[in-house]
Amino acid sequence: MFYEESPAPPGLQPFVTRLWFVRAQPQARYEKILPGPESHLILNLSEPYRLIRPSGNAGEPTATEVATGFYAGLQRSYVISENPDQLFNVGARLTPYGLAAFTRQPPSGFQNRVVNAESIFPGFTELRSHLADAEPGQAFAALAGFLEQQIRPGYRADPRTVQAVETLAKEDVEISVLAAALGVSASTLERVMMRDCGTTAKAYSDVCRFNRIVNQAAVLPKGSVPGRELLHLADYYDQPHLIRAFKRFSGFTPTEYLQVVQSYGAEYATFVPLEEVAR
Repeated sequence: MFYEESPAPPGLQPFVTRLWFVRAQPQARYEKILPGPESHLILNLSEPYRLIRPSGNAGEPTATEVATGFYAGLQRSYVISENPDQLFNVGARLTPYGLAAFTRQPPSGFQNRVVNAESIFPGFTELRSHLADAEPGQAFAALAGFLEQQIRPGYRADPRTVQAVETLAKEDVEISVLAAALGVSASTLERVMMRDCGTTAKAYSDVCRFNRIVNQAAVLPKGSVPGRELLHLADYYDQPHLIRAFKRFSGFTPTEYLQVVQSYGAEYATFVPLEEVAR
């Protein structure tokens, strides 16, 4: 695998945190992408692949083909990628409030969804013709230049949203305590987060907590006892609560997760290889 990241240039901050570049042969036919604290804008330079949503009460999983450019909003559950033979992608990580810097469309409309990037970033897929043989530096420059032209003139992020996102990404904080520290009521903070990020502060906090725990779990030594070890890593009430949260966000039990990720390595903490998909 070849993977490289670069901090977003000042002109894109704080809306974009990093740019990334990957060329690799997939570890497995499928990859389970676990929810995290950022959204992603991705230019696919490889062959098309499919994104598969787990089946709900309706039964069969749903699948969407990804051909060129797409935007993945904040996710509340996992998505499964059916990969091509070779991966070649260039992308940008956006803060939860980052999308509002580029479009007036409500960010709530993109939560738990993956959509064609052209609906938000017109002209994005045209970059594909210029980056087929690009090295990381060239790709980062082209992507950054494109995004800098897309920012809404004069747009500024609400400082309460920025602070709330930074705090919740790092630690578990009661929403009422966080709101008081920001000088607003809990209901106002929830309303501001919904307006700017398309999600409530509580929902975002839950995703951040799960993301922290899986990244810490991925580096546990082999032979660790999942329930006992993982309860020390996050503020869950008890082991059943931990298992329910793990299943909701990842589709794995803690034991299943550790078995898979330890066989591949900690770098696959949130992009977990799968040999097959349950039907």
